[in-house]
Amino acid sequence: MPTLWVNTPDVQVPGPTAATLAASEDVVASGDATAYLTPDALMAYCKSRLRSIDDQVYTAMYGQKQIASETSQVQAAMAALQKYSAGTSSKDDCTSMEIALHKAIEQIKDTDSNCPELPKLRQIYNDLVWSGTGPTENTPYEDNYPPNQVGGEGDHILSSSEVSGFINSLQGCASDLNSSAELNMIQIQSLMSQRQTAVQLTTNLVQSLGDQANKIAANIGH
Repeated sequence: MPTLWVNTPDVQVPGPTAATLAASEDVVASGDATAYLTPDALMAYCKSRLRSIDDQVYTAMYGQKQIASETSQVQAAMAALQKYSAGTSSKDDCTSMEIALHKAIEQIKDTDSNCPELPKLRQIYNDLVWSGTGPTENTPYEDNYPPNQVGGEGDHILSSSEVSGFINSLQGCASDLNSSAELNMIQIQSLMSQRQTAVQLTTNLVQSLGDQANKIAANIGH
């Protein structure tokens, strides 16, 4: 997995001591939940909560990066097909389109084999290969996606309407990816709001514990 840096404020929170962990086991055995409300236990909770949110933010940000890469691959394939939007009867033209789409599919497979758009892309590709060059060493059919048999197989003839249909299908995949990116961004914004709340809670708790310690120190000797 590539390194992804998430710019979130760092909060240093001390972890629970060995004594706290041992006491927690006793609490579980006794069923006394109020014993969890100790300073060490509360600080441990805050630390755990921040770590959990940060992990979720990282996962969401990594997903956003993947979606952006997948959208770029689909758009590159679309650009290759748009060069022949008027149709073609050239084997070289068909090969060029097929290789561009095949490359996009292979790159998405390598980085995100569970991409929800992959089945659609593989079907579009097989349909393109059927109407274009037919399966070759460089552009084989994708398994488990029988092509829609429009025209003769491998006749190198693609009408303008066929190419436009392929382009529109790829545009649909790109739109679906963009929708996923928007939903993912909403999730990231929600997580960042949760993190800010957790940071504020931790800050207030640290300040409260510090105030209590200062009061105890001030009362010593009086």
